Amino acid sequence: MNMDPEITPAEISSDLFRLVCRELEASDPYREEMDFYNRQALELYPRLQEVLAKSDDRIYTALLLAVAGNQIDLGIIDEIDIEGTIREVLAEGLRLNDYEEFRNDLAEAKSLLYLVDNAGEILFDRILLEEIKKVYPDLQVTIAVKKEPAMNDALRADAFQTGMDRMGEIIDTGCGDLGAPKRRCSAEFAEAFRRADLVIAKGHANFETIEGEWKHPAVYALLRAKCPVVAGTLGVEVFDSVFKKLP
Repeated sequence: MNMDPEITPAEISSDLFRLVCRELEASDPYREEMDFYNRQALELYPRLQEVLAKSDDRIYTALLLAVAGNQIDLGIIDEIDIEGTIREVLAEGLRLNDYEEFRNDLAEAKSLLYLVDNAGEILFDRILLEEIKKVYPDLQVTIAVKKEPAMNDALRADAFQTGMDRMGEIIDTGCGDLGAPKRRCSAEFAEAFRRADLVIAKGHANFETIEGEWKHPAVYALLRAKCPVVAGTLGVEVFDSVFKKLP
């Protein structure tokens, strides 16, 4: 299989995933695991609400919970201890923290585009959006999922399974690739990205495919650095939590 040396690791992984799917004659081989982690996340919802009830800044705490949810990655992490990760992230906080600037941008924004990452994890993103909407009820929220299976990245089905559809309009990137590679996304998604006042891009692949490619005055990467390459790019250690405004 020939690979373009200019494409991102996310695009390479997407192409390899499609090749494996063809060989296995399976269009969505992670579906069973994705449904399982959606159910597991929903079971955690009451406990996560208890965590938020003790918080002096519920949006910030929900942001930390969303980062903890980024640990649910079937393509990288073999053994997922999501409850242990929640405790760890809440204790450690963010290594890169642009939260104050985010709150300023959020106060001025009329629209928010949220690029979700994985199934299961999407429930934690819903919690963050719920807290944002409590403070800014008029904020127009759009949630971007994948159009077609891309490993365990969230699809429309996952948005509906986890109640994310209640938070705003569900759109898709126009492709079945990890992240949002500009050359592969639809014109409709590109327009939604351009028109949003504020963008949150969740996870490794969104960071890899947006940084340096998509131009926007207020786009924030939210992730847990799970590999040495991404950690090195961000100047953090592996498993550090990051909320960074991209240039």
